[in-house]
Amino acid sequence: MNMDSKENQNEATNDFLFRSPFKPEQQAAAIQNSLANIHRDLEYINLHGFEEFTKRRAIHITEEEKSTAGVEDENLGTAFEGTLRDYQIFMLERAKKENTIVHLGTGMGKTLISIMLMKEFLVVARKNHKKDCVDAVEKKKQILFLVPSIALAVQHTDCFKANLPCKVETACHTSSNSARAREDIAVADVVVATHGAAKDLLTHYPDVMCLEKVSLMVMDECHYATGNHNYATILEKFYHSLPKDKRPRILGLTASPLINVSVRTNAEQLQTLLTNFEDIMDARLVGFPSSDEKGCSSRSDVEQAVIEYKSSENISLPNDAKWKLHVSRKKELKQLQILCDDVGPRVTAAYAATLAKEISRNEFEQESQKQCDSLKSYLLHVSNYLNEHIAAGRCGLNGHTDKMRKLQILLEKVLSSDNRLAEQNPVGIVFVEMRITAIALSNYFSSIAKEQASVNNDMEVASDNESDAHKDDDIFADAENDASMDFRADIKVAANSTTPTLTRSLIRCDVAVRKANHIFKYLSNKKPLDKHQQQDLEDDWVHQTTQIRTIISKLRNRETNLLFATSIVEEGIDVEACSFVISFDAIKTVKSYIQMKGRARQKNAKFFVFADDNVSSQPLSLNNALAVENMVQQFIAHREEEYIREYNSSSDSPYGCGNIECAEDKAMQSEEYKTSLASVDLSSSKSLLNRYALSVPIDPMHMPRYKDDSLTLPTHIPPDSRVIKLPFLFRSLPRKKKHSLMSLAACVRLHKLGLLNDRLLPLSGADMKRWLIEHALNELPPCKSIPPEAFKKPYKVHLYKLSQCGAIFSQEEKSLFSDDRRLSLALALPSPLPDSIPSISFDHCELGRIQCCLVSHGAEELSDYQWELLTDFHCVVFNARWRRKSKSKWFCFDDQLLSKHSNPYVVGCLGDNNKLDWDYMEAILDEFSRSIDERKLVVQQCGNIMTSPRIWCPTYNPNASYIVYGDSGKTCQCDFATSEYKSFKQYYADKYCLKVNKDGRMYKAKRMWEFPSTSRDATRMKKIPVVDIPQELCIESIVADPLLILHTIVLPQFLYKLEQYRMTASFISHLLNSYPVIGKCLSALPLELIAEALTAKSCSEEVSYDRLEWLGDAVLKLIHTDALLKWRRTSYLHEGYLSLLRSAMGSNDRLQECSKITGISDFIFLTPLGRREWRPCGLCCINPETDEKDDQIQITPSPKVCADVVESILGLVFIQCGMDDAMSVASELGISFSFSDADAEFHSPQLLVEAITHQSCLHKPVPSYQKLEWIGDAVLCLSIREWLFRFDEKLTVPKLVVLETTLECNESLAFLGLKSGLCQFIDHRDSRLPNRFETFQRDLDTMGRGLWSTDPPKVIPDVVEALIGAAHVDLGFDQGQNAALHVLDPIIRSISSMCSASLSADFSLWSLKGILHPKQHLFEMTSGIVRVRAYKNDRFNRLGVSSLFVEDSKDLDEYVGVVTCKGLVISAVHESNKRAAINVACSLAVEILIMNPSLLEKLQDIHLLSTV
Repeated sequence: MNMDSKENQNEATNDFLFRSPFKPEQQAAAIQNSLANIHRDLEYINLHGFEEFTKRRAIHITEEEKSTAGVEDENLGTAFEGTLRDYQIFMLERAKKENTIVHLGTGMGKTLISIMLMKEFLVVARKNHKKDCVDAVEKKKQILFLVPSIALAVQHTDCFKANLPCKVETACHTSSNSARAREDIAVADVVVATHGAAKDLLTHYPDVMCLEKVSLMVMDECHYATGNHNYATILEKFYHSLPKDKRPRILGLTASPLINVSVRTNAEQLQTLLTNFEDIMDARLVGFPSSDEKGCSSRSDVEQAVIEYKSSENISLPNDAKWKLHVSRKKELKQLQILCDDVGPRVTAAYAATLAKEISRNEFEQESQKQCDSLKSYLLHVSNYLNEHIAAGRCGLNGHTDKMRKLQILLEKVLSSDNRLAEQNPVGIVFVEMRITAIALSNYFSSIAKEQASVNNDMEVASDNESDAHKDDDIFADAENDASMDFRADIKVAANSTTPTLTRSLIRCDVAVRKANHIFKYLSNKKPLDKHQQQDLEDDWVHQTTQIRTIISKLRNRETNLLFATSIVEEGIDVEACSFVISFDAIKTVKSYIQMKGRARQKNAKFFVFADDNVSSQPLSLNNALAVENMVQQFIAHREEEYIREYNSSSDSPYGCGNIECAEDKAMQSEEYKTSLASVDLSSSKSLLNRYALSVPIDPMHMPRYKDDSLTLPTHIPPDSRVIKLPFLFRSLPRKKKHSLMSLAACVRLHKLGLLNDRLLPLSGADMKRWLIEHALNELPPCKSIPPEAFKKPYKVHLYKLSQCGAIFSQEEKSLFSDDRRLSLALALPSPLPDSIPSISFDHCELGRIQCCLVSHGAEELSDYQWELLTDFHCVVFNARWRRKSKSKWFCFDDQLLSKHSNPYVVGCLGDNNKLDWDYMEAILDEFSRSIDERKLVVQQCGNIMTSPRIWCPTYNPNASYIVYGDSGKTCQCDFATSEYKSFKQYYADKYCLKVNKDGRMYKAKRMWEFPSTSRDATRMKKIPVVDIPQELCIESIVADPLLILHTIVLPQFLYKLEQYRMTASFISHLLNSYPVIGKCLSALPLELIAEALTAKSCSEEVSYDRLEWLGDAVLKLIHTDALLKWRRTSYLHEGYLSLLRSAMGSNDRLQECSKITGISDFIFLTPLGRREWRPCGLCCINPETDEKDDQIQITPSPKVCADVVESILGLVFIQCGMDDAMSVASELGISFSFSDADAEFHSPQLLVEAITHQSCLHKPVPSYQKLEWIGDAVLCLSIREWLFRFDEKLTVPKLVVLETTLECNESLAFLGLKSGLCQFIDHRDSRLPNRFETFQRDLDTMGRGLWSTDPPKVIPDVVEALIGAAHVDLGFDQGQNAALHVLDPIIRSISSMCSASLSADFSLWSLKGILHPKQHLFEMTSGIVRVRAYKNDRFNRLGVSSLFVEDSKDLDEYVGVVTCKGLVISAVHESNKRAAINVACSLAVEILIMNPSLLEKLQDIHLLSTV
């Protein structure tokens, strides 16, 4: 290719990638029209309000219109989209044939199975229903869906209305009393009923509801069908009393089938319980077999933890005897005492005050108004009484119990966006046992949030007034000192606090309890007020019973982010946004545990249980609940496995049994073939064979071919099994019967080959995985464990000097040296460090670059006294440097913690002789033990000349520290630095209200260095100014040697990195000991690279395994592709089965198992560098006043993290060592399998022909391109990811994914294929393809379409991938990668040249306009407040919106893409196809919002207004 043609190609590619979907004049006109329409609607909203606008909005689609064809909603709503999973299909098929209890975990699709079964019964009912029948209503069959609560009834009704094309009605406790409701229920197709309403209707209104008229009865949460529950009554009285032929089909849904189970229950008792349950339900329970990949009824990715608290007796409430209250109030008021004991007086005081406002007279029990007024007075007295105790300090923990305090800490941790462990916009539920507790907690947090909102304004004004005043006197706390976890009730204190309490402004809470207004009699808010007053009253009323639909809707939309609830929402309520669940009270039953945990639907959600540390035995501990759950799951799984495999015999194929030909002969002789679960005969054999053939879409000879006495099966069958010959005994039969006999033999052969399962259906994913693990993947033996090193008596330690250097650091160090002393920190370790530990550098905003390294200085033996002295010095160093100053806890040394540490160390100090300086360490310990008076006295006795600099702290600002160099020669009456104050004396009097002696001496000092922080920009250097501070207002710091503090500035950061590198070195030793292949690969690499592969994102480091995991995923995909392709027992399978096998091999469950067994999970870095999470070796926190120890939070890797680390290691081996080593590592870890070269049989002359052969060519002697396309997809994925990985190391995974999508999308590959003339070489027999090729060519050339405004024929990118796959198969890995990069070269060069300047650390995805998908771009800009739809043109014309278009199209087959926000149309465009219409509409909306940034704020206001 010459230079001119190459330049032309680059120009065409750039034009395709970055071209706008409009011509400039079209774009301007479209934007002008859209803006005019938007501003018109906004003006109408401002004048008339949003409600009026919704009545006349441009696009108003009724429920009837939504159900019509021609409209596609691009946003996920309540309607189900997608396909059923294999296990759902399996259970659905069982439910179609017999009464079934579906046992699935929360969020695994029980409701979806019921919907699909209901659709089946609705179809049958409609076929049997005669429209002209007079008694049609009486003969009509209904579907009855029973639920245990109103909340579930509301949820399921909404879901069924969105997914079922029929009339759905709800029956609750009011239905029996409403004639109109009963009429609606009688004619409904589906009735969603609470158990009480259903029993009432069946008992008293058999003409409305009768089980003889019910075709299907679904029982949600069917585990209640025991004892005296209404479920059991309905079954016993109304179901079992019917003849069997008149009974409805039963479908039970449950996540916890056996609820009365304890850890002492054995298998025999479980079998008895399950049998009794099945007898009551008249159904058989269906669960997962134990070998199924999803053989677990609970969420495996939910992190679970116990929050222990110490209960204590709280203050007693004042006696109510003198208040002469009504007798009915005695019992009610006991709730307040229980509440006070549970959460503390502060919450109780706030609730009592609220209760006094809302409570009214108990007219039912003849309470007088005077007694009611006395009750209100008493409640106010309780509130004041408790507040007085809090103010007087008689209530510890700021008026909270330890349980309440830990709840606040936990909520701040999971809700704070600044917290590293918090999810983005988290939503959670707190379950409590008592209604009063839920309402009181909600009342407390809501009032705190309102008060904080009003205080924030005052705080901003105050901060503005003080921003310019004496900046050197600010508090320079450690940047890693996290916000205080305590909630302070005094808002003024919180306003003036340097560490704001985040939870106050974060929590937007709501409450869900049954009959909130009946906790006390009575709490109704119905008072004689006008409309506006009534609305304000309802908004502030605490004891109101809000509709559960409204509460859950707010939680789903994140209008609220925390719900305090009782068991009313424990079962079945789906909140997909929920990322954490807290059980504030102890777990009572396993059912409650499963159901509460199941409300957390987000990935990697968290479940916390509060447990009383003072109670020896909880009702049900978390460990016991988990053990019981697992026990029941395993029992059910094993039972299901035995049922499925009861008749299976041993064979080498997944479902094989015995000799194939013998089984075929027997089947033809008996004219029937039976398996353990199904059978086929002559009448159904041919249709079954065709059904299998149609499930193999890639085979060009996919339909069986019959000859006189032989049958040829599809070409993916092994050659020696492909042809079935009819025995001579049957050759004289009629032709039709011969074909049926051969079809029957073919079904037998497919079953024996493992291509049909025991149900005689094509294999599911679970079938393939079970067979794969059984025959291909090896079970890994547990690895050898290496005990951690430890200090042992006599204490022999290896000393390593911590050498720190840097230009500014050395200057500071020199200025602090005395003539007779030098100082260096050292690490004492039980064994020598590996030589591979690298030096580490840190950037400091005031000290510049600091280079740290360890230098060996031999070993020393220590006495017991010296060891104690060394560990005490270790504590002092970190109490001075790493202790959280906002807490009253101090570090102390614990030998047990030191022995448990995987890489222990102790920090000491070296003298000038490079030996441990015992004298200096003793002096530091003496300094540390001084009292406050002694430290004040030292300062007051300081003379004019100081022998060495010291650290002083001002008494008016004890958290600030200054390095004092000596007397400045000034006194307090000297002039101040600025003209604002005349003297230092006036400054301290006006600023701090402090009197100082005018003759008091001033000392020259400068603020101590800031501690490192990720929030500070270390590249911007700051100079510390010298100031004067008064001697009489200062106290010496607990550790006053600035030279020691200087050497500890980056000590925590260094030790944190050192622990990672030592852990990495231990990881390599572990691998060399147990897995030599991977150990040899990694031992040759720098520790920094290996540490990156082991660092989880929770560490909040600059680098993590994210990029390597992204690359390793593609490596594993190609490794599995090659393994399956070259293994003789899988190479003949079609690509659908191969994809299932590949997914099973690389599933997270398999990778997690590999990580656990190989011990990789023990070496993952999870703990971030923060005072709350990370502690130096051997230290624990203790409160000197109470001797209470604060255990360090232990973080365990989630299953997803374990799987990700395995992939990241694979990616690291690939990028550093190559593909051959990566394949060996995968085989050694048991996540792939090796194959012999003899397994691979390729015929290169046919590969090119196969790669361009379309599946419509049925009679060619080669297969179609689809298997090669499957291979090429994996090759292309790895080549793109490797190029992007090497292209720029600063690219994060989200940015990499955007670029990867652009490179490998169908639009890009089709563009490359079309420009290279590939279309003319594709061999096909599809009459539609030429027209598709021409349209695509015209869109690119004549119409000037860009990347996202085309709709290419999929065959073009498929053939491009097939050609890449052919190169990989024929020429090997390296040539396959080169072929992929050669094909992508034009787009790679364009992206590389266009993005090189933009791809930096501050690179935003938005800067790549044109590359980022328009819909993704739009949703990221608008945070999902818009809706995107595509309409057929004739459908859209009836909606009356045509003024947005430059030219109105009259082609009814065109599509219209529309972007709206709550009915307000942002953009609408005509296009020839649906995909282009959606993308171009999104692109236009993006342009509009970029040109008008204020418009986005207005749309957000409209969205918020509509939700309110």
